[in-house]
Amino acid sequence: MENHRTGWSKLAVEWGARALIYGRAAHFFSQLRGLQGLSRLVFSKEFPTRLRDQKLEKEVVGALFELLKRDAAKFGSGEYSLRMLKTENPVRHGLRMARLLQDGLRIQRQKRRGRTTEFTDQAKEYAEELPRYYRRNFHFQHDGYLSSGSAELYEHQVEILFGGAGDAMRRMALEPLSERWPEGDGRGLRILEVGAGTGRASRMLRLRFPKAHLTVTDLSDPYLKHARRQLEASDRVDFVQCPGEALPFQSQQFDAVVSVFLFHELPEAVREQVLSEARRVVKKGGLVVAVDSVQRVDFPEWGPVLDQFSVDFHEPFYRNYIDSPLEGVFEKTGMTAVQKRIGFVSKLVWGQSPD
Repeated sequence: MENHRTGWSKLAVEWGARALIYGRAAHFFSQLRGLQGLSRLVFSKEFPTRLRDQKLEKEVVGALFELLKRDAAKFGSGEYSLRMLKTENPVRHGLRMARLLQDGLRIQRQKRRGRTTEFTDQAKEYAEELPRYYRRNFHFQHDGYLSSGSAELYEHQVEILFGGAGDAMRRMALEPLSERWPEGDGRGLRILEVGAGTGRASRMLRLRFPKAHLTVTDLSDPYLKHARRQLEASDRVDFVQCPGEALPFQSQQFDAVVSVFLFHELPEAVREQVLSEARRVVKKGGLVVAVDSVQRVDFPEWGPVLDQFSVDFHEPFYRNYIDSPLEGVFEKTGMTAVQKRIGFVSKLVWGQSPD
C-alpha cells in the first residue's frame, strides 16, 4: 500500500486517477457501441441489447459514475497502488479488438442456433472430469472457460460489456480487506481466491497486499495458466485447480476468502456449498468476501436490466441468482456481521466466521 496522502497531493492523484478511470470507461464504452452497431448492420438486431428506458438508463449511468468516483478516491488516498491502473500495450489491445468483433458475431450465430455445449477436442478433454454445471459455453464464449483463446479474450469482453467498469467493480472486493487491515503490506496474512478465472482480481489483491500469501484457485486449467502469467513469479502465490465446493485445504487456514463474479454462474445448491467451504477454511473471525451482480432485492426497478442479461447471454443460473439474495446465503451458512455495498451493477457482500 502506498503512503496515505494529504492536501494537494491527494487531490492531484485522485483527479489524475479519475481521468484515467473515466478515460478507460469512455474507451470501452465506445467499443460497446461499435459492437452494437456492427451487430445491427449484420443481424438487424443490436447486441448486447441497449437499454431503451431513458429514466432507467439515467439511473444506471449515474450509478456507474458514482462507482468510478469512489474508486478514484481510493487511489488519491494511497489505499490503492497506481500500478493497478497500468494500461495495456496499445498494439496488443488493438489486435485483440479485431478478434473481439469477430467473436461477437460468432456469439450471435451460436446464440441463434441455441447451442451451448460446443467445444474443440482439447476443450472436451479439459471438461471430462469437471462438474456438469461447468461444461457449457457461458456467455456463448468459444469453448466456454476451457481454452487459452477464451482466456485471452475474457477480460476485454467483460470491460466492453460493462462499459469499462469491470476493474472498478473487481476492486470492490478490496474494500472490506482494507478496512480490516488498513495499514501495512499484508505481511503474515493468508488470502484465498476462489474462482479466480484469468487472475485479474488476483493481481489487484497482490498489489494491495504484496507481502500476503495468496492462493489462487479455479476449475479451468487454461484460465489458471493465464492467471499465472498475470501475476509476478513469487513464492507467496500458489495456484490450485479445484472446485470451490470441495476446497483441498485444511480448516481455518486462511485469514480471508475472496471471490469475484463467481456465484451467479453456480447452481443454487453449489453456491451454498462454496460458501460453506469458505467458512470452513477461513480462520475464526476471518473474512469471506464476494463481489457479484446486483440482485432484484437491491434495485427492484432495475428488473428489466437484470432480465435482459440472461436473454443476451447464456447464463443458466442467473435468473435464480438474482432472486436469491446473496447476503441471505452468507447468513444461512453461519457467517456473522454480514454487510453489503452496491457499486454500479455489482454488489459487494462480506461477513466473518464466528469467533
